[in-house]
Amino acid sequence: MKLFRLENVSLKWKLTFLSGSVIFVMYFLFTCLQYETVKQWLLSEEEKAMKKTIEEIETYYAEKRNISRKDIRDSEPLLEKLNEKYQTIRILDEKGNVIVSVSNHASVSLFPAERPKSLEIDYHSVNDERSIILRKPFRLSGMSGTIEMVRHLVKFQHMANMLFIMMTAIGVVAMAMSALIGMFIARHFAGRLQAVTKTMQSIKNKGFQQRIDVPPSNDEMSELMVMFNEMMDEIEHSFHQQKQFIEDASHELRTPIAILEGHLSLLRRWGKNNRDILEESLEAASQEVERLKKLVFELLDLSRAEAIAVPADLSPISPKEAAEQIVKNFRVLHPSFQFMIRDELGEKTLIRIAKHHLEQLLLILLDNAVKYSQQHKQITIRLRDEGKYVSISVIDKGIGIPRGELEKVFLRFYRVDKARSREKGGVGLGLAIAKEIVDKYSGQIAIESEVGSGTTVELFIPKAVI
Repeated sequence: MKLFRLENVSLKWKLTFLSGSVIFVMYFLFTCLQYETVKQWLLSEEEKAMKKTIEEIETYYAEKRNISRKDIRDSEPLLEKLNEKYQTIRILDEKGNVIVSVSNHASVSLFPAERPKSLEIDYHSVNDERSIILRKPFRLSGMSGTIEMVRHLVKFQHMANMLFIMMTAIGVVAMAMSALIGMFIARHFAGRLQAVTKTMQSIKNKGFQQRIDVPPSNDEMSELMVMFNEMMDEIEHSFHQQKQFIEDASHELRTPIAILEGHLSLLRRWGKNNRDILEESLEAASQEVERLKKLVFELLDLSRAEAIAVPADLSPISPKEAAEQIVKNFRVLHPSFQFMIRDELGEKTLIRIAKHHLEQLLLILLDNAVKYSQQHKQITIRLRDEGKYVSISVIDKGIGIPRGELEKVFLRFYRVDKARSREKGGVGLGLAIAKEIVDKYSGQIAIESEVGSGTTVELFIPKAVI
């Protein structure tokens, strides 16, 4: 026989049981408190009624100047008039002997008690029948004694029983209603979770196009659904980027491999006997191997840029010193170009980035500027203070980029002019690597360009707090 385990119960029934139990327990506690409060109030009313009757008896006796035992016996009609159902009134002398006693459906079997010094209230139970006993001494001209009143709590018990039955019945109804309310809450909550589950199952079977229909309510579940849809948008975007990346990488690899394959086939057929074909094929193969080598290295750089972490013990650096070092190297590599540094920073301005990462960023931007500025060979690096950031701009007067292409230049393998870029050895990963590095340091990268007038790429690197 399989044992019942809470782990095997669905979330809907767990929520039903939990919400129903909470509502029922709260109602049960409230009902118990209310029941006890009403009981105490009824007892208090019984005591007040008895005290009032005793006061009326005292007032009647006090009006007589000299009262005797005979006068007390003669007051029996009055006592019978004041006496209520299930109640007994007795007048005792100072020795505890009964002078007069009236009873209305109440049998009294009390042991003799000492004369009280003041008003006494006592509760007495015989065979599950409760009674209230009030004793109060009186002293009048002529004699003294005790007024004793006993009331069986028949009416009180009847009211309490009725109240208990009524509250029990209401409690049963409340339990049923709490179960229904709990089921409604569970269906409402679990139903929305089921919508998430169904959407995820649909995504698994049909792809990333499915989304959850978010209800108009503004609660935590709606926020979860919105977040899920946003997350799926990002995953879909990343998936398409990855797919595009694989397609672009395959395309970039396919071309040099096809060229290598063609020249090797040519060498196999004719190159052994024709030196010109041999030299041409070897030269073409070397160029394609160099292109493959550069592609692999840039892919490794991109992978490292994605995996970099900001060092915990990062030391602030001077952007001017890093720029001067990179420009010095480029002047040696490209002597025909004019490189200028326009420094608009203060001497003590430092930035929060690793030196080798900043150098890599400048290498990427200057390399692009050199490639596409063959006619106007003037490149400027401008350093400016921009509040919380330091702006490092690389400005060229090259061929420029069309406005419609500016948003795409940070995509992997994207090249504005694929043919000319391939001739210059570019594979379209430089700016993608630069963006990855800048993002790791919570910086920004922006680009402005105009066809025929040049391009400005601007880095915003956070300042170091000194």
